[in-house]
Amino acid sequence: MITSNYLIINKKPQKFSSMRMAGKAAVFIGADGRPVDFGVLALDDSIYTMLVCREFRLAMLVIDRHGERRVQGIFWLNDDDFENCVRGLSEAAGLRPSVQDTKINSYAWSIAMKLDQGVRVKVTDAVDESEMTVCPECGMLNPKGSEYCLDCGAELLP
Repeated sequence: MITSNYLIINKKPQKFSSMRMAGKAAVFIGADGRPVDFGVLALDDSIYTMLVCREFRLAMLVIDRHGERRVQGIFWLNDDDFENCVRGLSEAAGLRPSVQDTKINSYAWSIAMKLDQGVRVKVTDAVDESEMTVCPECGMLNPKGSEYCLDCGAELLP
């Protein structure tokens, strides 16, 4: 279990004590009262999607900025901060967060890799399993009609 809030940028975690909204930006504040390194997140149209996992109080942001793709993760220590911050991030970015399961990290990186390959995918919320297609390669559930698996990228059979 985590013992602090963490902002993960470039796969490097750093602790933050609070997040404040400043217009169309989120500012992650350290224990010293100043923004952490790279702790200002512009919430503009470069935020491709936001995936959340309530079980772990985690939000993963897939960013597509001028051909540069990256994934940022944010862990919160308590439920209230998680819910308030996710609401603030989604409202400022104009996004509806997509609730995912514990495969959220690999899913977010899979989306980023697809963007690198020029493939735009539609991110959907969880649905009834009867409305899903099982990937023959990795077993991931994908929305019916998807051409490729959202987890491993394998071609899905019709």
